[in-house]
Amino acid sequence: MRILLLPFSAPSHYMPMVPLIWAFRAAGHTVRVAAQPSIAAAVVGSGLPVVPVAASYDMAAEVRRNRRLLDEAGSDPMAMFRAMTESHTALARAVAADAVPLARDWRPDLVVGDPLMLAAPIVAAQAGAPLVTQLWGADIMRMFGYPGAGQPVDDWPESLRALHAEYGCDPKPESAAATLDACTPRLQVGEIPSRVPMRFVPYNGANAIPPDLVRPPRKRRVLVTWGSMLVRREGIGSFPLTDVMDSLADFDVEVVLTVAGRDREFTESLPSTVRVVESVPLNEILPTCHAIVHHGGSGSMMTAAHHGVPQVSLTATPDVIAYCDRMAATGSGTNIPVATATPGLVRSAITDALTSDKMREAAGDLQAEMAAQPSPAEVVDRLPELLQGS
Repeated sequence: MRILLLPFSAPSHYMPMVPLIWAFRAAGHTVRVAAQPSIAAAVVGSGLPVVPVAASYDMAAEVRRNRRLLDEAGSDPMAMFRAMTESHTALARAVAADAVPLARDWRPDLVVGDPLMLAAPIVAAQAGAPLVTQLWGADIMRMFGYPGAGQPVDDWPESLRALHAEYGCDPKPESAAATLDACTPRLQVGEIPSRVPMRFVPYNGANAIPPDLVRPPRKRRVLVTWGSMLVRREGIGSFPLTDVMDSLADFDVEVVLTVAGRDREFTESLPSTVRVVESVPLNEILPTCHAIVHHGGSGSMMTAAHHGVPQVSLTATPDVIAYCDRMAATGSGTNIPVATATPGLVRSAITDALTSDKMREAAGDLQAEMAAQPSPAEVVDRLPELLQGS
């Protein structure tokens, strides 16, 4: 088969697709990735060429504009998703202008898209190919009402319906013939039509790894991360770093903080006992860790769950609060919305992650549930059968 991948314009959304891409290629299929230049380095770093699309669309500027809209709307999650939909529709128009000719010429047999990539249904229709979406975590799109994830077409923005009409496409409440879901039922936020379970295989990018970080530590190791996008989008105040470090100081533990290189400036006032490393893949460090404190990003949460590591998530926005609440409900960690966080709550959560046998057992149970789902290779083998007649 020929498979065209349409990831969303953020490396953290592309990375969950990489194990599936490897499975496609290992099975002998041909894969092309069409993506914005902003994630080209992430695609190339995963071992694949990239076909640039929508080079003229400035996603960073659109995020800043959305930030202003959200500030005006307050904390209403529905307002957040309405603002997202408008900007993602503008992105879809730019992507479709480049990806539709590519699909018409190359004629893929299958299109795999991020659920936020609203151009994917149009590109798939123009190619005459079925569309499969791949979730990166919990299906918050369905939870908050997003086009293609169950929302009635009449509720879509007029601009998105008009874009479908320009390409002669019939918009549908359910855009995809199947949805690949790495969440276990306990982590998922609701029922997903045509759900195809798939094991989560961590991929957090590629970089050099300090040798001692992959060896068992001399004392308990705690990993701290605020991800690659949070503080740039929301500001350093979106992660209560001081409370976290003050709480960890109560324990005889090794603290490792991993940051993107551009975020080094936020670490200058930390105690010398905190080890700061840049862009080290979480998947390589977590097997040696006793606990993780993170910002609630799905990549961090799912990678920690994969390794059975107790978690403390400190979440700043409605989407991450929603799926980290699901993680906490399994007993494998604690979720604290930053807006209600206090030093006492943070200290209590970190204490539980480091000392609770019950939490560690629950993290192990969740790890076993995730490992029991079909591997990407098994899903690739079954996809032609699953998509028959779509």
